[in-house]
Amino acid sequence: MSFQIRPANLGDSDEISGLITGWAHHYLEDPPPPEAAVFLATLTPAATAERIAAASYRYYIAEGADGILGVIALREGFHLYHLFVRESAHGRGIARSLWERAKSESGSDKFMVNSSLPAIPVYQRFGFVAKDGPQSKNGLVYVPMEYVHDR
Repeated sequence: MSFQIRPANLGDSDEISGLITGWAHHYLEDPPPPEAAVFLATLTPAATAERIAAASYRYYIAEGADGILGVIALREGFHLYHLFVRESAHGRGIARSLWERAKSESGSDKFMVNSSLPAIPVYQRFGFVAKDGPQSKNGLVYVPMEYVHDR
């Protein structure tokens, strides 16, 4: 499966939103508490479009013949805000390619991510290390992780 990585644009908002919300069962408490609705509202196409347009966010997508295969977003150049790959496209280097592109264009050598529990091994392969144990906030279960590039 071939793919290209490019900056996301406003026209990608619906597809990005659908990709991310499709993974919600991996990063929300089961069952999700009422306060998770606040978080889920940040994943709508309109909210996604607002972030794509905001100067403080950078979104990149991996696009194949059948649409968006993956997405990464950095906030403030160092917070890995989103990294999701379509399940049918796992194991093809898409997440790593998105990470390398975002990292190289960020201008930063230190990054943080609040990783879902199933994504921890992926981030560890990228060089992230856990900074604390599992946390829960607004129905999200995550582990804070950090990446520091050795110079």
